[in-house]
Amino acid sequence: MHVDLPRSAYYAVRMNDWRDHLPELLEEQRLATQGAIVRAVAMRTGVRLNQATVSRELNKLGARKIDGAYRIPSRQVVKPPIYMLRRTANDCLIVLQTDPAFASVLGNLVDRSRLPGVLGTIAGDDTVFVATTGPDALGPLTELIGWTDEDRRRSA
Repeated sequence: MHVDLPRSAYYAVRMNDWRDHLPELLEEQRLATQGAIVRAVAMRTGVRLNQATVSRELNKLGARKIDGAYRIPSRQVVKPPIYMLRRTANDCLIVLQTDPAFASVLGNLVDRSRLPGVLGTIAGDDTVFVATTGPDALGPLTELIGWTDEDRRRSA
């Protein structure tokens, strides 16, 4: 789909930054089709997408049609069951201990969050190894999983 836009409609947006605008667009506007989303993204950012790209991004965001329009359902925030966080290898490897069968869920949460400094995870049954670039990744990681100073004292 090609959309002609007046120059005044363009924002200075790098090619992949359109993703940052998508949740706002879904909240602000009633977008009933993926074609409407393609047009709304183009009007907001100047980036021209195709329907397949929008479809993949909607899937990643968990967006669904609710009352005829695409929305991102609100999710109840539940703290993952983490019993131990151990830092090793100069904070380049973080080990998380969780409930049996929950490690893959936790690893997926960390991987999909695209945290700065987090390279990836390896998850077993109840243990997740988080590979990082160093100590700067620890803050965003602990915030994501809800690990607090009180948790640290309890696990020591």
